[in-house]
Amino acid sequence: MLREHPVRILRYTRKYLWLLIFPILRGAYHFATTEDIFRWLRGTWIDLLVLFLILGFGWLVWFCRKFTIESNQLYVTDGFIVRRRRYMPLRNLAAMTIEHPVLLRPLGVSYVSVDAASGLLDTADIRLVIRHRDEEIFRKAIPHMRTGKRHSFRHAGGIWRVLLFSVIFSSGFSGAMYLALFWFQSGRIARDLLQQFQITERLNVFSEEVASRLMGIPPAAVSIGLVIVFLWVFSFLRNVLRYGGFEMQSDQRIVFIKSGLLTRRSFWLVNRKINFIDMRQNLLTKLCRIFSVAVNIPGYGNQQGSIPVCMPILTAGELNDTVPMLFPSFRLTHRTLKPTKDSWYGYICIPLYAGLCVFPAIYFAKRFFPSFSDLFDFLQLMLFIPIVWKIIIQIVSFQTTGMSVSEGRICVRYCEWTTFHTIIADTDTVVKVRIERQFWHFWTGKCHVVLQFQSEVNRSCHLWCMNYQEACEALEALL
Repeated sequence: MLREHPVRILRYTRKYLWLLIFPILRGAYHFATTEDIFRWLRGTWIDLLVLFLILGFGWLVWFCRKFTIESNQLYVTDGFIVRRRRYMPLRNLAAMTIEHPVLLRPLGVSYVSVDAASGLLDTADIRLVIRHRDEEIFRKAIPHMRTGKRHSFRHAGGIWRVLLFSVIFSSGFSGAMYLALFWFQSGRIARDLLQQFQITERLNVFSEEVASRLMGIPPAAVSIGLVIVFLWVFSFLRNVLRYGGFEMQSDQRIVFIKSGLLTRRSFWLVNRKINFIDMRQNLLTKLCRIFSVAVNIPGYGNQQGSIPVCMPILTAGELNDTVPMLFPSFRLTHRTLKPTKDSWYGYICIPLYAGLCVFPAIYFAKRFFPSFSDLFDFLQLMLFIPIVWKIIIQIVSFQTTGMSVSEGRICVRYCEWTTFHTIIADTDTVVKVRIERQFWHFWTGKCHVVLQFQSEVNRSCHLWCMNYQEACEALEALL
């Protein structure tokens, strides 16, 4: 049996290593002479002893953890007091990932994640830190990709497709989420960086300088705009680095995907384990008939901030030629269940009311805080832009939302926030259907339909303002 890479020792002890590493380094910073070193050793020998015990514990855990693949099964053993052995039949494999982290690549470190639709959500069933040379036993466990135009398909995402995908699916909100995650995990380190580089002071000075050149815009508004732009750029660069060099191959048995400019990732997905296809669009790409195709399968796209993209950008003409090689059940059908013609108000009422509330909110804010009057005027304009955009999206959603069921296939179209989804799946993957009716729906004969698909992460599709009788008849086809 094989052992993981020795760098795993540090990962086993990282929870405790932070307790001592900074005091030791801070003391070592004052070394000037040999006498200073001995004086430091006499005063910190207990800290060093605890450090060696922590590292020794990590080494013992690493030494007792072994893995191998035999008889088409993955074996992992660990534990030095209570021994534990895990088996995973590779015939149940749904996805396998091999990562080459950019910082650990010189050390020959690879991450291997294996998932078989079991265990905890958002985490791989088995995750190993191995040497580069040990990757081969995992690669051999996956069936070889068949070649030839008849059996296989290859899609290489050009640089312009990756850039367009990153533009579409980057946002200031997702950038804020990534930075918030870094802030809370790094804590004091992040705050020290802000103080050391005086980021807050530099932002204020730059905002005042820009505001002086742009008449009528207060410095606070410029600061808000700069932060939003920075967060969007951060999200954009992260997507480019993650999905750059994208390539997909499929032979209707195995899907192979590789991507990443710095941290290189390779994914092997089993076609028959795919729960459903999710074709995503925003308003602009919908008008241009451009799609981004994602798949829902255990072990792929469940990491924080990642999208389970399988083909970043496809035109409408490429869709019917490429997706069937990925998902043989693929078939786009017209809506048989759709919103009633008088339901348009139910789609735009929330953003419409939000827009109407802006006027009194800004009015009272200016009355109570007159010194910030210019800022509130700017905020009023900036709030109207996303609200009007959302109203337009809801109008398009009203015209496109719906569902169809035929020959054991289901096609669901709906909008979530600013993204339009078209989900295609086998009817067997629908695990729950819920019909919701508010008290006024009993007078209008309408309802909301909520569909849940088989997935590691809860995925609900909301179809608003459907005719109740038509919804019941359409959903009978799922039984």
